[in-house]
Amino acid sequence: MSREALWQGLELRARNPQKFNRSLECIVKPLGHNEFLRTIKVGNSRFCEHVLLYPEQKIHTSTIAEIDQITAQSVTCIEEPESGFLFVRFSYKRELEESNQQVDVGEHLKSAYVQVDRDAIAMIRILAESKLFDQDSN
Repeated sequence: MSREALWQGLELRARNPQKFNRSLECIVKPLGHNEFLRTIKVGNSRFCEHVLLYPEQKIHTSTIAEIDQITAQSVTCIEEPESGFLFVRFSYKRELEESNQQVDVGEHLKSAYVQVDRDAIAMIRILAESKLFDQDSN
């Protein structure tokens, strides 16, 4: 897969996360060519994020501090350890409430993020192999 096709898939996921997870509803408000606000609703929860795109390099999201919601950030970065070998690194930072529960919420979230990211990359591969990204760029 080319860097361009990978980027197109990652950008599609950033702008339209509901295409990768049907339980999400998303509204996007453009702020500039590579910047937008994204409001995601899942179940009874809603959160608003500021998204910055660095074309063919990385995507940075952070929750908006002025709104009463959890504080969270994520970075999706395309790396190329060797020429022609692409790797996507997903990094998450999120505040967690203090809890005395037996369940490790942090580990549960980490496991969920890993699975969602794997599913997204699998879908991006399918889209790239189907040449769907090539149709958009022509």
